[in-house]
Amino acid sequence: MSYHSKKSFASRFSGLIIVVGLHVGAVIALMFGLKPKDEMVIVENVKVETVEDQQEKVEPPPPPPPDYVPPPPDFAPPPSFNVAADAPAPANAITTTPVKPVEAAPVAKAPPTPAKPPKKGLTPPVYPSESKKLGEEGPVGLALYLNEEGRVQEARVETSSGFPRLDEAAVKQATKAWKFEPCTEDGKPVACWYKIKFRFQLKDA
Repeated sequence: MSYHSKKSFASRFSGLIIVVGLHVGAVIALMFGLKPKDEMVIVENVKVETVEDQQEKVEPPPPPPPDYVPPPPDFAPPPSFNVAADAPAPANAITTTPVKPVEAAPVAKAPPTPAKPPKKGLTPPVYPSESKKLGEEGPVGLALYLNEEGRVQEARVETSSGFPRLDEAAVKQATKAWKFEPCTEDGKPVACWYKIKFRFQLKDA
């Protein structure tokens, strides 16, 4: 190989190395020089967006609507009226005083007329045979309720003879056989109570 050929090859190889070095340097410069700027821009955008979101959340709520107060009703004054005084009576006027009607005195009713035993008398009660054997005797007082016809509808023992057999015989006879002249009121027969006494005696048995 000639001298000129060797010199030409060396110069070409040197130039190739320089070109490769420049490219490598450019790549490194791009990696370490441009990357911080891009990251800075991205961080700045993120900060701006975060601040905007916080500002939207801090917005105060709208004020509440004012309370509605109804207006007072219209005032209506009460109606006014004049009271006229009574005119004085003339000196020669004739005044009259009302007279109350006289009430008629109530007519007193006559008390009811009491009942009476019949004119032929009352049939005496049957003397109980057992009372005869035992020697039972004594008076019996009865209260009789008479209807409008004078018949005995109810008989009650008011005073006992002391012996139930005698009391029962008197009540039985009164409700079964006795009849009176009825009580009357204003001339009309009415129902009433009538009291009577009857004595049981062994001498009359």
